[in-house]
Amino acid sequence: MKTAPSFLTASMLFAGSLHAADDLVLTRDGTTDYVIVVPRGASPATGRGGQELAQHLKLMSGADFRIIDDSSPAPAHAILLGVAPPGERLDAGPNTDLGADGFVIRTVGERVYVAGPGARGTMYGCSALLESLGVRWFTPTVTSAPARPTITLAPINAREVPAFEYREPFFAEAFNKDWAARLRLNGNTPALDESTGGKVAYAEFVHTFDSLIPQGLFETHPEYFPLIDAKRTGGYVQRCLTNPDVLALAIAGVKRAFAARPDAVIMSVSQNDCASWCQCDACKAITEKYGAHSGLYLWFVNQVAEAIEKDHPGKLIDTLAYQFTEAPPKGIVPRDNVRVRLCPIAVCEAHPYERCDFPATREFVANLHAWSTITSTLYIWHYNTDFANYLMPFPDFDEFPADLRLYQKSGVKGVFFQGAYAPGGGGSDGELRSYVMAKILWNPALDADALVSEWMQGVYGPAWKPLREWFDLLHQRARVPQNHLRIYDPPSDAFFPPEVRAAGDKLFDEAMKLATNDQQRRDVSRARMWLRYVKLVMEPRDDKVLDAFLTDARAFGITSLNEGGTLESWAGWYHSR
Repeated sequence: MKTAPSFLTASMLFAGSLHAADDLVLTRDGTTDYVIVVPRGASPATGRGGQELAQHLKLMSGADFRIIDDSSPAPAHAILLGVAPPGERLDAGPNTDLGADGFVIRTVGERVYVAGPGARGTMYGCSALLESLGVRWFTPTVTSAPARPTITLAPINAREVPAFEYREPFFAEAFNKDWAARLRLNGNTPALDESTGGKVAYAEFVHTFDSLIPQGLFETHPEYFPLIDAKRTGGYVQRCLTNPDVLALAIAGVKRAFAARPDAVIMSVSQNDCASWCQCDACKAITEKYGAHSGLYLWFVNQVAEAIEKDHPGKLIDTLAYQFTEAPPKGIVPRDNVRVRLCPIAVCEAHPYERCDFPATREFVANLHAWSTITSTLYIWHYNTDFANYLMPFPDFDEFPADLRLYQKSGVKGVFFQGAYAPGGGGSDGELRSYVMAKILWNPALDADALVSEWMQGVYGPAWKPLREWFDLLHQRARVPQNHLRIYDPPSDAFFPPEVRAAGDKLFDEAMKLATNDQQRRDVSRARMWLRYVKLVMEPRDDKVLDAFLTDARAFGITSLNEGGTLESWAGWYHSR
């Protein structure tokens, strides 16, 4: 197994103080007398945490850790899961804000306590304990666990709570259940279930007007649909939100969705992905009253949220501040059980937003500030790929960590990082992005640049330095103030001039020579697909170079090169050029 780099230490992972005392010896020369105690009746996620500890501690040391229950008093040498350390209650007092995901890890004498009061807290604490010992889950298939026949643990008094209640990198690579759980992700899309403590599951996810008020109703009830240019209009459009029957249908639809998905935490009541809003006098009057289109939509959503609050306490309603509803309203605020999801779709993604002079970015920063003055429960839909060119390198690693900190100081409660999500993945840096995003979604103060190097060393081994040089070369282009980067831009000389493309080829050649095993060579070859794609777009070919690219894309399981398209449709388009 690879040995994890040492620059992310336990002191970075844990905010608690360390007491002056002897280290605990969990294993000695590949043996142990420690046991892992999982209480009777513990949640499946706590049981999973115990299995993770036993599996990875054995991977590191060769020692077998018995898992026992609490039917008998625990021995002195025990790791106790889901049990509050002596003198501390997890269900009352100062720790009530640990929530669903927070945890404490504490050594008391020769025992270790790992516990969180929420559904996932203890499981996440087990992952954090392993990380403090050097374990890293770099990808769904690449784990680094340092070989250590004797494992010692310095005294710990740690308490961690994530910066955001909802954390979702929306990349195909991050949908893997085990990897998502180990990275402490809790978003809607990964295959997380009861064994991982559930997730922030949506009953229905965004753009839900067609579900709540179906298009087919237009034939009998055109008044449910928007008045556009003095005519009621059907199809994929918005709805007439001042019609009381539309409100009743939406409320009934939300109740029906929650009944069908009792595990769901949240339901989206949100506009369709188009303009086509209602221009009737009643809708115009509410819009004018609150000073923005978002005022009408929030007025509607608040009524839905109020109607479901009694029968569904603890459930949330999510809506979008997107395109024509991005600007905030005046004179109305979201209810406590409403989450407004703000979507900066038009901004530049090359530069940290507060330092970027692109007009749409400056407008978004103003909107974010204004929304943050009327609610402390914002969610963000952040864009992290080129949707017209999934494989184009997207040098935004200066931007998104900085803006995650902007979101945190703005009171944002959840972040959705949207990337290349088509089956098979393959979008640029999908696994690296997911890893770094997961870490900083938990703690935005972490050094994202150090995380990039850690991941590259762990995945590429001796080949990491040329690939880090390639990564840095692209980000130097992104730091040029006038080099703006939007989510549908084609590859251009601003980011990929001939000398950069040539340098990339040399660096990938060097990396392939340095790779020492088949896995590393495969990972380097897969990363090179992103440069190969850029060259094909910027230097059109219709020969063996194109054929080889398509063959390799299929071998890597890449099914799509752009949102909504397939690899084969892209190939047909490319040939037609």
